[in-house]
Amino acid sequence: MIRGFLLAFLLLAPVPVAASDITRSTLAAAATTFDIASRDTGADHRIHVFVPSETRPGARLPVVYLLDADGHFPLFTEIVRVLIDAGDIPPVAVVGIGYPVQSMADTITLRLRDYTPVGDAPHAALLRKIVGERPEIREGGADAFLRFIETDLKPRIAQHYPVDNANAALVGHSLGGLFGLHVLLSRPESFRYYGLSSPPILWADGNLLAREADWARRHHDLRATLFLGVGDRERTLAHVLALPPELKAEETEIVARLGNPDPVAQLADFETRLRGRAYPGLRYPGLKVFDGESHGGVVVPAFNAELLMFFGKSQ
Repeated sequence: MIRGFLLAFLLLAPVPVAASDITRSTLAAAATTFDIASRDTGADHRIHVFVPSETRPGARLPVVYLLDADGHFPLFTEIVRVLIDAGDIPPVAVVGIGYPVQSMADTITLRLRDYTPVGDAPHAALLRKIVGERPEIREGGADAFLRFIETDLKPRIAQHYPVDNANAALVGHSLGGLFGLHVLLSRPESFRYYGLSSPPILWADGNLLAREADWARRHHDLRATLFLGVGDRERTLAHVLALPPELKAEETEIVARLGNPDPVAQLADFETRLRGRAYPGLRYPGLKVFDGESHGGVVVPAFNAELLMFFGKSQ
């Protein structure tokens, strides 16, 4: 019980879904699934690809690269289908990036490795208390993970599917959102669109804020389209962590160490900094705070809003 609660909410790792279940799912019936080994991350990644049936012969589709595909791929593709059927967006392909594992503990340790640009020792120590000694816990592999996407995954997708990688979005939530902001502030040309929700700005003592300031010192522009969202119930770190009673002592310790922060306020501070740069090439309508939504539940309205912003026919 403890592992299930913490691993689901501390770093929001969706429950892994077996490849056979993904293939049979009515939500992903049109998807194909394959594994690809990465020299950069040193691991295998499970890739799910959805191409809408409405695709015209010879067309090259906009494409979304979706993180946390082990849990979010069926949900995201169903939202895509609904919006296509409603005529709100044109056909859009989806490439979900996950892992060939069955264990939630394995999934969360892998995403901790791939989605974080630097380590955060207190979070890693807390995670170790939960998953035990067996899974390897490594952090700070975001650059290697991005190299995998750029050098291995994108070329393979372009070779085998009707996608336009020049018209690509990166979508991530929680630690996936942290990874997305890291890419935005280091290699923004990697994607045209960034759809990010609930990124932990406080990760590694605010490393992301330092990264943003460094980008601003060295550049006069940031060419990208950014959607940034959060749930209005994410106003205490305790809510985001959502630890069970057995771990309240650990929760109290980490909340106190960080000064009981308000994650929504932290995102608002980041937004103030970013908007103050007045980058001419940055399309960013401002932080979207979703009423009544929690750290986990906000993904549904965020996914919908991101797709409409990036590909909506009214844009």
